[in-house]
Amino acid sequence: MPKKNLDYYLNLPYTFIIDWSDVDSCFLGSIVELERNMTCGQTREEVLSNLKEALVSYVTTSLENDMEIPEPLNIKDFKGSITYRTSQERHYRLAKQAKFYGKSINAFIDEAVAEKLEMRN
Repeated sequence: MPKKNLDYYLNLPYTFIIDWSDVDSCFLGSIVELERNMTCGQTREEVLSNLKEALVSYVTTSLENDMEIPEPLNIKDFKGSITYRTSQERHYRLAKQAKFYGKSINAFIDEAVAEKLEMRN
């Protein structure tokens, strides 16, 4: 296992979210895995640079103070199987819609989730 130093953490695939804010009239950015962090800028590039600086500061301070540092999720930890609970009514409606489109309930749900995830990107 590699030593968990600054370089280790900076090479992990942290998730940076950058969106335009009409309220603030600037781009806002945050690092999903880290709590209570946000930065702003007039361009996406400025926000990305600020986020990278914030990550360096966060990791450096955490290492110096022997604090736990959250790591990004790893795709290898997921097998593609989810237990999904819903109401009897929603289950019935899913079955009807899936049948209408000639799909299994799993395929229908998977497509709906994929659409929702694409809307976020």
